[in-house]
Amino acid sequence: MSDPIAQEAPPPPTATASEFILTLTLTAVAILVLIIGDTALAKVDREATRATAAEEYRVGVNLIEHKRLPDAIEHLRTAATLDRDKPVYTVALAQAVLAQGRTNDAEQMLIPLLERDATDGGANLAMARVLTKQGRIEEAKSYYHRAIYGLWPGDAARSRAIARFELIDLLAETGARQELLAELLPIQDESPEDTVLRKRVANYFVLAGSPAKASDIYRDLLRKNPRDADAYVGLGRAALAMGNYPVARNDFLAAQRIAPEDSSIKSTIKLADSVIAIDPTQRGLGLDEQVRRSRQLVQMTIKSAHRCLDVEAPSVGAALDSVARSLVAPAGVVSRSQSIDENISLAGALWRMREGRCTSRPDDQALALVQDRIAQ
Repeated sequence: MSDPIAQEAPPPPTATASEFILTLTLTAVAILVLIIGDTALAKVDREATRATAAEEYRVGVNLIEHKRLPDAIEHLRTAATLDRDKPVYTVALAQAVLAQGRTNDAEQMLIPLLERDATDGGANLAMARVLTKQGRIEEAKSYYHRAIYGLWPGDAARSRAIARFELIDLLAETGARQELLAELLPIQDESPEDTVLRKRVANYFVLAGSPAKASDIYRDLLRKNPRDADAYVGLGRAALAMGNYPVARNDFLAAQRIAPEDSSIKSTIKLADSVIAIDPTQRGLGLDEQVRRSRQLVQMTIKSAHRCLDVEAPSVGAALDSVARSLVAPAGVVSRSQSIDENISLAGALWRMREGRCTSRPDDQALALVQDRIAQ
């Protein structure tokens, strides 16, 4: 009789292959459900964060429109912090900070954006504005070009046009005529039906030293609308720049006939009359009148130079006085023709001396036009 205690224990139950596979499948499904749930929650969280950032950005932009810059900056900072994948938020923040005059802070905000994506049109445009404010003009020009040819979301053509015209304004303000002309040539035939843009481009051609191209644009506009007083004024200014003073006066008179109530046209007519009255190279003048005008030209140039050179260098002012005294001394040693040439040459030299040192003044307009014509 066997001892029941001594009997071996029954073997532990074993799972069948199908049971094992089922268990493994259920475990995998459970893990997958957890992963999907976590992913869904993370996605919901990210979407909520992005929505919050977008709202902060919207509020910030609205506050800027209402001139509440400090409040706007706080909202834009929140937007930029919440969603770093939207460079437009950081660009908006940098431009708001720039509007406060904090150029260095704005620059530091933009550097990481451009390091991450050098083709970002908005970041490049903002950096160009920062550098312009800092007086780093050559660097600013480079960033304007990057903005013009960079990548833009949305209406890229409009954004690039904004960047190009800001660059054009900068070139016009700094007197960079050749660079200005280079920017104008590619767009001279764009938007032929946009009258405002065409007039703007034509005016820039005058500033770029290419008044003939400006004249072509204004004549085209007048062919389409012969009653366009502004186009006649522009045509007259182009004629002034080319030295065709009587033609310019006729253009201004044509504008006045169309818009007699416009007081600014009277000013342009007065300018044309002033130029005609002092130009010593005008055809039909006798020698005595040419001598008188050439001496007057030197005296006017000395007076203009005195306004700024006296302050900058008093010794220069004393030298100018010496030149003025020599002009009123009795003539006779040289011929009248030689005197005319020498006076015109002296006036030109004095004018070049003041350039770069003296800012332009409205009461120097007529003198500047005559000097420009003589220098051509």
